[in-house]
Amino acid sequence: MGYYGGHIRQNVVGAVNPRDGQLVSLIVSHNDTEVFQAFLDTMAEEVPDGGKPIWLVLDNASWHHSKSLNWYHIKPLYLPPYSPDLNPIERLWQHLKSHYLAGFITKRSDELADKLEASIKQLLSTPKTIRSVCRTHSE
Repeated sequence: MGYYGGHIRQNVVGAVNPRDGQLVSLIVSHNDTEVFQAFLDTMAEEVPDGGKPIWLVLDNASWHHSKSLNWYHIKPLYLPPYSPDLNPIERLWQHLKSHYLAGFITKRSDELADKLEASIKQLLSTPKTIRSVCRTHSE
């Protein structure tokens, strides 16, 4: 494989329900409080309040702690520092990289965004795969 000497990056924010395979995600240009609020807005719409708490597992990024955030019916659950392996979405991102993006090379961020979008759409059509990748041993 060639190396172009450059590095392009796309950010994806997401949450997954390991029990039913539901995935909510956004491809974003960067991460900050405003972008995270847009994600919370989307998640609140996609995962309605069913009377049970909706727990969102989070790392300790500064934008996850902003006092201005509207959490709706979502409850944050912060992980201890340096423990991404405890977050089910991290397993899904690894699966996405190894099964959908491995060997994909581009110099253009719009091509990467398109590839990510197509890959996520394909994942969304297979909740069984999402459940399998994200399940924990305690279930």
